[in-house]
Amino acid sequence: MQRHQPRFADVAASDPYKQLRTFADAVLRTEDGGQFKIHRILLAQRSVYFRALFCGDFPCGPDVLLRGIDGQTLEDVLVYLYTGTVALDQGNALDVMVAADYLLVDPLLQESRSFALREMSPYNCVAVFLTAWRIERLGILDRCYRYMVVHFEEVVQCCSDFGELPLEALQKFLEQKSLNISGERTVWNAIVKWTEFRPHERVHLVPELLKWMNLEDMDETLVEEILSHPTVDNNLFCNDLILPAHSSKLLRNFQSTLGPKCFMSGSRCPTKLYLIAYYIVSYKGTNTELYLTCDGEIDFWRKIATFNSCPEYLVQLGHHVYMFDTWITKSVAFDILEEKCVPMTPLSKGRCRYSVVCIGDYIYVIGGVFEAQGEEDIERFDPSTGKWDLISRMVPMALCDAVAMDGHIYAIGDVGGDYNPTMMVQVYDPSCDTWSSVQAPKLVRHDFAAVAFRGHLYLIGGEAWDHALKTTEEYDPVQDAWMSLPDLPAAYIIPKAIVLKDVLIVYEENMEYRSCNVTTPPVCWDVENRKWHVISESSPLYMVHLYQFCTITEPKVVERIVKRNRHQDNKWVKSYLTQ
Repeated sequence: MQRHQPRFADVAASDPYKQLRTFADAVLRTEDGGQFKIHRILLAQRSVYFRALFCGDFPCGPDVLLRGIDGQTLEDVLVYLYTGTVALDQGNALDVMVAADYLLVDPLLQESRSFALREMSPYNCVAVFLTAWRIERLGILDRCYRYMVVHFEEVVQCCSDFGELPLEALQKFLEQKSLNISGERTVWNAIVKWTEFRPHERVHLVPELLKWMNLEDMDETLVEEILSHPTVDNNLFCNDLILPAHSSKLLRNFQSTLGPKCFMSGSRCPTKLYLIAYYIVSYKGTNTELYLTCDGEIDFWRKIATFNSCPEYLVQLGHHVYMFDTWITKSVAFDILEEKCVPMTPLSKGRCRYSVVCIGDYIYVIGGVFEAQGEEDIERFDPSTGKWDLISRMVPMALCDAVAMDGHIYAIGDVGGDYNPTMMVQVYDPSCDTWSSVQAPKLVRHDFAAVAFRGHLYLIGGEAWDHALKTTEEYDPVQDAWMSLPDLPAAYIIPKAIVLKDVLIVYEENMEYRSCNVTTPPVCWDVENRKWHVISESSPLYMVHLYQFCTITEPKVVERIVKRNRHQDNKWVKSYLTQ
């Protein structure tokens, strides 16, 4: 794309600066011959660097040579300082970013940094990564690294300067269990491409790099290709790996030779994935888009389905995710491998506004309303049979919420009616199909949020005597005791609490707020300092009320999904949950 950046001389000769031309009182020069007449007072106002240069204790003269910046880049910076605009493209963005950092022009640094991240591709990401690697102050190294981990296959194929990566950086990529590749052949191709970039300096490193290959994911064909490749076959440093080409047990011999020295154990696969439901709110109604993340992070995903309902519960068992919309009494099973909905046996009663919990291999539905009456039957779903059955009832109470913790179900509600309510907590043990009572919370409340976090139970917000509450309580099952926590910064009409990436988050779930796309700011719990922090509006998690999260952790299921993903032409894009 052609840039439409004005020349600095034209900017200086146009309004409002042409009348100040005679007041230009200094010249900036570059080592490649660039020369620019500038106004020192203007630059000093707009750059800390120039303020120190022209107004410090030892100000320089009217003729200044700026080293390390070429003329075109300095011109781009000066145009920005004079006009507040800059024309960025793939050709100048990195140079402008480095210059803005050096000259302490923070707004330009932010703009060029955002451009570099937004326009990153498999073709240019190494250049961006290397810039961030050299200048840590830019603060984008981690995001460059993540991009390359997710797009590593394409980067190895497409990026001509892949060999410019430092050894330490290459090893950092190869050690990643979540490296998004179709197979270990990509790792081998990366080693070859990097080595051949500077062969005389790097051939001795090949044996060390081979230790980062995953032997469990290799086959006979790949081993034969590695051993016959000149990078290994003609490499004196690889003599220990040379095996007879006609060996009938080539793979086994290669594994036994290299295996004890390998750094990579187990399959190259992340430990978890996320299935994320994203609510689309518009004047036409509300739909849900379903996304699957690339690995255990939430910054890259791909869309896999769309629904015309808004499930409040996502429960994963095996390769299915069971989704429940309790407001319209709708439940559906989604096959993650086939990426489609499959039939699911409905509940025996058409209850609504119920709680859903998962313990072991079963899903439990508790409470809710059926024909304007509180429902006391508790149903359990067995995915292996596709059937619902009843389990033991608990002592009758007005259930508010139920959560799973440590293999048990904690049901929280109250007894005594509207005029004399008393809080009650009942615990279900699935091993013996029995309910028991534990210590009740200190404060009577209803419509609160309940969540299990790090082995403790949290009750958050809610309502008491028509007043929205900010109070929170924490239950320790070992001590069978409740403890008061600091109040929330603000009260929520319908609080919702989730645990995302080991962080406890509370947000507003009021449907009217959701339809207006606004919400009381969400907060997160600081465990170490025992305080709540408001999530800023600039954070992607500010709109967390538009999402539901399902964490997939079963190793065999994760491995099957990942293998399927990596052998398809899937395009991973930045999620709405990343900046």
